[in-house]
Amino acid sequence: MNPHMYLYERAREVYYHDLRREMEESRLQALLPPHQSMSRRTAGRLGMLLLKLGMWLKQFEQPPTTSVDRV
Repeated sequence: MNPHMYLYERAREVYYHDLRREMEESRLQALLPPHQSMSRRTAGRLGMLLLKLGMWLKQFEQPPTTSVDRV
């Protein structure tokens, strides 16, 4: 067998193997339900927590005291 032909056949086999693997990964990903990334979900929850904390602190906010100098 010609060495160039062997390398060509081997490269073709590797290419088709990779192509089949990519197609299988795409097929499996299509079966999964869509989801948000963990960091995006965590950031959203942190934002909601900060909003609730801000509203809670607002309830306890005291009006500023003004000092009136009486002469």
